[in-house]
Amino acid sequence: MNGDASEVPCALKANPSPPESARTADVIRLAALVALTAGLLVLCVCLSVPLLPAITWGVALAILAWPLHRRIRQHVARRWLAAALSTLAVVVLILVPGLFVTFQLVREATEAAQQFRGNEAPDIRSKAALIPGGKQVLGWFDRAGLDVQKEVGQIIRSSTRAATGFLQGSAAAALQFLVAVFILYHLFHDRAEFLSGLRDLLPLSEQESNFLMKHAADSVHANLYATVLTSVIDTVGFAVAFWMVGLPAPILWAVVVFVLSLLPVVGSGLVWVPAAAYLAMSGSWGGFAVVVTWGTFTSIAIDNLLYAKLVGGRMRMHEVPALVAFLGGLAVFGVSGVVLGPAAFAVTSAMMEVWKRRMS
Repeated sequence: MNGDASEVPCALKANPSPPESARTADVIRLAALVALTAGLLVLCVCLSVPLLPAITWGVALAILAWPLHRRIRQHVARRWLAAALSTLAVVVLILVPGLFVTFQLVREATEAAQQFRGNEAPDIRSKAALIPGGKQVLGWFDRAGLDVQKEVGQIIRSSTRAATGFLQGSAAAALQFLVAVFILYHLFHDRAEFLSGLRDLLPLSEQESNFLMKHAADSVHANLYATVLTSVIDTVGFAVAFWMVGLPAPILWAVVVFVLSLLPVVGSGLVWVPAAAYLAMSGSWGGFAVVVTWGTFTSIAIDNLLYAKLVGGRMRMHEVPALVAFLGGLAVFGVSGVVLGPAAFAVTSAMMEVWKRRMS
């Protein structure tokens, strides 16, 4: 009996059953840990949101300029020096043209605001009379109750007011730019560490993580690099064309062309078609021919053929999701949506492909 009595406590000690209160305490601690982690993640997101443009463009520029950095790295042994040189090259390529365009934009906007001060606007009726069918179109507007002269004046004044206030957020923009440059330098310097840390956070295999990150990088490179480069070519060409034919504020309207050229489907036609009509109304048929010729050439050769060549074999969205991604990204994220919108669609597409592979 004594032997049996001594064996029972030993068995109980070997396989203890935790009391209900201990299990409840473990559940409470786990729930508290999950809640604390979620709260900290939300806090980090809230802290990052004000700097979202800087983070977005820092990552985007790092993806775009990585081939340049790789070449510099081949000739510069020190990693920090190579990263600094690559960052400096990107800053110079962005800052110098940006300062020139900003200066010209403000100057032309100020001149336009002074020219069209008050209710002054070009005499649309007299100019429309020079175009075949122009009087009939104005008559149709009059019957519809639309004062074309007044509307044109309002459009001009609102446009010049918006352009004149372009530099109001310059201090915030400068801060975002500096943060983007800081992020760009460290992405050049610590790229492997960043990718390794991101890969560890993803609940995917290494192969799936690499596929997802490559798809996202290809999206940024294909949609941003090709779109921005073709838009820059369009903008420079239209700025020269507008200046040659004597259109007012050529840099101002070229900047508008650049913004519209970034958007799929919309394109620069919203600027150069009315500009050609204005030249025709003014009797400048030579200028009309120049603008129409360049506009047609950019629509076919640059916005389509050159874009396809720059994209190459990388991902290119269909027009419908591309339009939704660009416009939806702009609506949700502002200027950063130019990158985040297409990237979100591309990552979602890649994630669906991962699920498809797992299910097959």
